[in-house]
Amino acid sequence: MRQSRRLPRSSTPCLRSDVAADSHDSIEIQISTLPWDQIEVDAFVCPTNSQGIMSHFPASRLKQLAGPVVEQRLRGHTPLAIGAAFVTEGGRLKAKHLIHVPNTETPGGRVQVEDVLRATSAVIVASKAKGFKSLAIPLMGAFDDGIPAEEAARAIHSEFKSYRGDLPLKVFLMAKDTNDIEVFEMAMQGIS
Repeated sequence: MRQSRRLPRSSTPCLRSDVAADSHDSIEIQISTLPWDQIEVDAFVCPTNSQGIMSHFPASRLKQLAGPVVEQRLRGHTPLAIGAAFVTEGGRLKAKHLIHVPNTETPGGRVQVEDVLRATSAVIVASKAKGFKSLAIPLMGAFDDGIPAEEAARAIHSEFKSYRGDLPLKVFLMAKDTNDIEVFEMAMQGIS
């Protein structure tokens, strides 16, 4: 397991299209190091569990930034199946909405690559249904009892690469540290 390296405080948050960008007619994918509460998108993806308990990263961080009301709204619509999505308002975030997608049954539960693929697919379906044109998505499924970060990044990227929609979609892969940048870059460049 790699040692996580936070981005230096002196580093300027950026969109990493200069390093890794991927696009075709329907989708544009970029890496972003912007603070999660500062990115202006139609929706920010909130990986969670079927019970909607936002106690583990990254859901816990999004709850902290958006406010506890987002968890309260979500909990009234649980349980959610892995592969389902539920959209709430974005709370205090600059993102207008949160797309809650379970990738495990229980808080801190074990995650498989298939769970990340199904959760990402649910994000795409919800985005199409709501007419979202821009999304931010953190690395999901690669924490605690999760899968290797490289596998999670590949799963997320491969699902978005297959996107074909009537509306163009801009996706920001949200990197919290240099390891996230590296695994997202590897996924975008097709490196195993």
